[in-house]
Amino acid sequence: MIIKILSKQRIYAFLLSLGASILLFRTVQMLFFENALNILVLWVSVLLIAECLIDFACLVSSIRWLISNDELKASIPLRLGATTTILHAIRVLIYVLGRTGPWINFDVKPEQRALYITNWFWVYFAAILSILGVVGVIVIWKLRQRTKKQNILSKNV
Repeated sequence: MIIKILSKQRIYAFLLSLGASILLFRTVQMLFFENALNILVLWVSVLLIAECLIDFACLVSSIRWLISNDELKASIPLRLGATTTILHAIRVLIYVLGRTGPWINFDVKPEQRALYITNWFWVYFAAILSILGVVGVIVIWKLRQRTKKQNILSKNV
């Protein structure tokens, strides 16, 4: 019983659920408590809403994978997780570019620019974690490709 509860599939599904929960929490916090829809320009707000929806779908599908403990149900949550990680990284890139160089506050509505204050810790924190997330997506993708190749080769032998 304990081995089935602590299987690799359940651990992976739990970790994906945890990551999706963290991203969903942060996205919902931005949308509803930090008033991002009134501060950000329309296209950045659309990216934020899209990320929120994909985060939610990833969370639901990873919980389904966690409950079922079936590797066949892993593809949808992993694809959604990769999508939301990449979308989040793009959004963070926009955030970082909006705080630096000639593009300062290009992602913020003109009437909100004077009021928008930047805490550089969060800029660096978001950038580093997004880079780690994208690296994680690439590593998992490569590992799954290698596993599929090995399975195909072992079936042919």
